Amino acid sequence: MLLFSVVVVSSFLCLSAGFPHGAPSIACKGMVPGHLPTVTSGENPFRFNLSSNAYKPGETIQGTLYAPGQMFKGFLIEVGAENDVSSEETAVGEFINLDASIEKHVCGTAAVTHINNNEKSSVSFTWKASPDAKGTLYVRATVVQQFFPSRYWLGAFSVPLNPSK
Repeated sequence: MLLFSVVVVSSFLCLSAGFPHGAPSIACKGMVPGHLPTVTSGENPFRFNLSSNAYKPGETIQGTLYAPGQMFKGFLIEVGAENDVSSEETAVGEFINLDASIEKHVCGTAAVTHINNNEKSSVSFTWKASPDAKGTLYVRATVVQQFFPSRYWLGAFSVPLNPSK
């Protein structure tokens, strides 16, 4: 019985710690954190500020994830063709020139996540379109405001990124 109690308590401690060093690779397609329980509700306050709403294969776009007056602890940012949180897809392009004080690659180089759970007011990034990039794309993020009880936001989406002519 004592062993069972230790296992149960240890499991809850692991859940409450969340992922303080970034999203795991398992989160790449669905972008859903493994944090329990969750208390998120209302409109997603997180937005993107992008240097362009058009791209060419091989070009870069600078961006910032933020929410006025809001702080957050974790994030996972990708670029893909869907702007629907129920869609699981593989991210496209790559993130380059990372700020090593707050972010690291995950999902190969197709996504960026946090390296610590310190509070942040924004995070800036550089995304490079793949040579075969085509169609309308969206920068998308999952943002974690707190780990226990978990408060996170799915589906922060940018304006459409359209191919340049």
